Amino acid sequence: MIKNYLTIAFRSFLNGKGYSFINVTGLAVGMACAILIYLVIRHETSYDLSQANLDRIYRVETENIKENHTYPGTYTGMANALRTDLPEAETIVPLMQVGGRTMTAAGSSEKKFRESFVFADNALFRTLDYTWVAGDPGQALAQPNAIVLTRAYATKYFGNVDVLGKSIRLDSKHDLTVTGVVEDYPVTTSFPFNMLVSFPTVKQVDTGFDENRWNGWNDNFQVFVLLKKGIDATQLTGRFEAVVLKYMGKEALSDKRFKLNHLSEVHYAGNLGGRTANVGLLKTLAAIGALVLLIACFNFINLSTARAFKRAKEVGIRKAVGSSRKSLIYQFITEAGLITVFAGVLALILSVLVLPILSAALAIPLTIQDLFVPQTALFSGILVLLTTLMAGVYPALRLSGMAPIWALKNNATSSSGQGFSMREGLVVVQFTVSLVLISCAMLIDRQLDFFRNADLGFNKSAIITVGLPDNRPDKLQTLRSMLSQSAQIKDVSFSFNSASAESNWMQGMEYRQGPKTVQVKTQMKMGDSHYLDTYGIQLLAGEALKDSDTTNFKIIVNEVFLGRIGISNPAAAIGQRVYYGDGNEFATIAGVARNFHVNSLHQKIDPTIIQVVPNNFYQAGIKLQSENAIAAGIQSVLVTIEKAWTEAFPDQVFEYSFLDETLGKAYQSETRTARLIEVATILALLIASMGLFGLATFTAEQRTKEIGVRKVLGASVGSVVVLLSRDFLKPVVVAIILASPIAWYLMNLWLQNFEFKISISWWLFLASGLMMTAIALMTVSFQSVRAAMLDPVRSLRSE
Repeated sequence: MIKNYLTIAFRSFLNGKGYSFINVTGLAVGMACAILIYLVIRHETSYDLSQANLDRIYRVETENIKENHTYPGTYTGMANALRTDLPEAETIVPLMQVGGRTMTAAGSSEKKFRESFVFADNALFRTLDYTWVAGDPGQALAQPNAIVLTRAYATKYFGNVDVLGKSIRLDSKHDLTVTGVVEDYPVTTSFPFNMLVSFPTVKQVDTGFDENRWNGWNDNFQVFVLLKKGIDATQLTGRFEAVVLKYMGKEALSDKRFKLNHLSEVHYAGNLGGRTANVGLLKTLAAIGALVLLIACFNFINLSTARAFKRAKEVGIRKAVGSSRKSLIYQFITEAGLITVFAGVLALILSVLVLPILSAALAIPLTIQDLFVPQTALFSGILVLLTTLMAGVYPALRLSGMAPIWALKNNATSSSGQGFSMREGLVVVQFTVSLVLISCAMLIDRQLDFFRNADLGFNKSAIITVGLPDNRPDKLQTLRSMLSQSAQIKDVSFSFNSASAESNWMQGMEYRQGPKTVQVKTQMKMGDSHYLDTYGIQLLAGEALKDSDTTNFKIIVNEVFLGRIGISNPAAAIGQRVYYGDGNEFATIAGVARNFHVNSLHQKIDPTIIQVVPNNFYQAGIKLQSENAIAAGIQSVLVTIEKAWTEAFPDQVFEYSFLDETLGKAYQSETRTARLIEVATILALLIASMGLFGLATFTAEQRTKEIGVRKVLGASVGSVVVLLSRDFLKPVVVAIILASPIAWYLMNLWLQNFEFKISISWWLFLASGLMMTAIALMTVSFQSVRAAMLDPVRSLRSE
């Protein structure tokens, strides 16, 4: 029987080549989408899950209650505090990441690299899984000036892994002794550290580091905790409240909260690995994959049920000679299975071709080999089975349920008198999904345009940023003098970071007015006297900072800061004092700057202070004279900058970036979402249009004699085209009515992720509807015109 089913299935497949092509192609595209999206989601949801102590590892995060925002970093005093006040912890693991430093293999002046590394201690090796090639995990990071390398980095610097006792020089000043080598980290880790430097070395590299600081933090300093067995993290809230009370004071309880975030969730928030997964994007991907596959299945159902009337006599004869409904169901499901298997093979080929492009677009390390692992094979097998059932069960039940007498009647193909048929309902769903995708893609692109063109309150164009390996005044003066000699350079500023940056320094400040005290969590922008001019930040009142303001602690504040302390007039703020935390040190407001976006447009503008702190100058911002320089001019100025930089820092590696490109990276997730939805829209429209084309072909065939009669009676070609096209526009109009509110709801939900956003305009839905109507008309008009142009004599000939 199975052989018989397959033989008939092959015959049916070959007899309807056009319909089979549409079904195979549509299902293949849908299945390829599902397979590729499965690979992405499986990769993104597998980070850190192989850790042996996974269930007990947590990160201590800092929540600002008033801002309703949680930061992955915390205060440097947290590690020592938890060692004392959290007996439920088995290990406390402080990690501090440092970037943009020059590393040189001892004895080799050629092997210089610009690297980032992490300060850690031996508790890291008792918490996370490491496979050791050489060294003692219990002592490797116990002493100052010790470094542990991965196998890849040991080979990179020394050519082999026999490197214990050898030295790596940091910034031409600090010699670090290699005390261990570990195997390379897995791809799915939130801790991709190639260089681990012992924590006792911090003081030598950063003399201003305070391991007991409770005022100001940086997201590059994070603390992980391995809880003892049997400890429930949710029961430790009281412990962390006690930490706030003990080290920060009772006043901080209303604004500050520390909480534990499980290691399995770290990949979805800011982490030291620098790569995060966007949960919203993953959900969007899953929904897109399901919808595209569903549209392809609906195509199959529509075309199968449309062709059912052609096979009505076949069904009637089979039943008349004794075939059971069960055997007919098996037959039709076998046909669906055959088409799905062909589609599965084509889907695999498409996946092989598209995977490298998808991997590059999403910056995910997926390879062709990922398509051929057992998990993917199992998923693909289940996908083929489910697709067969989704696409085949309804047509099988519909076709096998025909009564023999009805099926054998001459008018069995008549479908007149029906209202809104099942086929039309499925077409409505297809085009509703396509319209929602079109509307979403258009709106996301508008939001991205808003990001690109929004007034940030400063000028991001034509600014090149370069890291500073040394912030000694003589070095910086040498660099400024050489750069200022170039006619292509307008200004140079030294600072902690740019006017807008993802990594920021938060500081608690107080404004005291008599008995009244206002606490303000403030973002610190440490820059020199050129900072405002370089970044085009406008002063509303007061005067710019001078480089000599390091001694008298003068500062510039923004409008948001003034609003928090209750001053409405910028001029009235000049001369006012603000205190650092709850201490006695204060700074005097010398100027008020117009609000500028210190963060990405996802977040509101923080209260911000600009202050001259040369010890924290780690970046040079170089403003070019021309904002529209040609490529040759940019290359020329880069050569000038590199020459000056090398003169000031001869033993360092030169790296640069353009500020506008750096800021654009903050919206990578939204850009990827837009591109994915655009691709999904094209695929959904392609599949839906192919199905509509197939239905139009079938309808034209069914109404051949009707068209012939109408033409004999004087109907024009145009009236016949309108007659045939009208029936297909009805589901499109219904789809427009259904899709518009759905798209509005989804986009309104998505826009809630942004503090600054566009409004949703009605014309977006009108444009989407007109676009969809045009596509539907073009799809069916070819068959409509073709049918209308047929010779009526041929149309009316006897069968």
